[in-house]
Amino acid sequence: MNRNLDLGTLRSFVAVADTGGMTSAANRLHLTQSTVSMQIKRLEEGMGLSLFDRNSGRGIRPTAEGEQLLGYARSMLEMNDEVWGRLTAPKFEGSLSFGVPGDIIRPHTPNILRQFNRDFPRVKVKLTTAGSLDLIAGVDRGQHDLVLTTEVFTKDEKLPANAERLAVEQLVWTGAVGGRAWLARPLPLAFVRWCVFRQPTISALEQAGISWFDAVDSESHEPTSVTTAADFAVRAEMPSFDYPGLEAIDHRGELPLLPKCSINLYVTEGPNHKLAQELAVYVRRAFRG
Repeated sequence: MNRNLDLGTLRSFVAVADTGGMTSAANRLHLTQSTVSMQIKRLEEGMGLSLFDRNSGRGIRPTAEGEQLLGYARSMLEMNDEVWGRLTAPKFEGSLSFGVPGDIIRPHTPNILRQFNRDFPRVKVKLTTAGSLDLIAGVDRGQHDLVLTTEVFTKDEKLPANAERLAVEQLVWTGAVGGRAWLARPLPLAFVRWCVFRQPTISALEQAGISWFDAVDSESHEPTSVTTAADFAVRAEMPSFDYPGLEAIDHRGELPLLPKCSINLYVTEGPNHKLAQELAVYVRRAFRG
């Protein structure tokens, strides 16, 4: 019995899962819709599994078995692309502009840059921190080659063709280790002006009838971190946050549930696209473990 998985078919499988449809996946892969449909049909028949729910009413969604395969498929494709690139690509030289919001620059960015520099010593990477909206605009204007963003997650959101979702996390309340600022009313908040978490947090507080005020007025994350670590204020973070002196607050339901947020990756379509895709391999690996 042939138990080998075809990487081309897995690439189509991942594209269907990401885009929610055969036609969208075909357009992304520059294939015909019938080719993609046939690949998925053969994959399901070969494995004896139903990998997609076609009757969800929200496009084609992976089944439980499909979700399991999706993780393996991504890893296999990333390994394939990395091996192919390392063994066949020319010695890359040049420079890249990599944009990351300050709220997710840790813990992954240092390792991403270290590993990329190890494998591509002739490529210079310029790291820029800014708000997510500014970073996306920078990609559109050709100022950045690759950016990460934090954006409020909407279940049926359609990302642009040059973007992909790396992770979805439930925001958590954070404050000083052992702090009590979260008990104050009005609640003191510490957000940079352009933080995408600020407005959803305020909306959640107002829906819960909890008054609040801005304890910091800054465009830099450092003052907000210092203020929060000093137990003068609280803020919302991804659960993967890594700041000295801060911890997730055990508020026992006294603060409202916060929305989900996604970490998205945008890659330039410009002249540095191929080199940016090389760096993207390291970014995906970091966020998907």
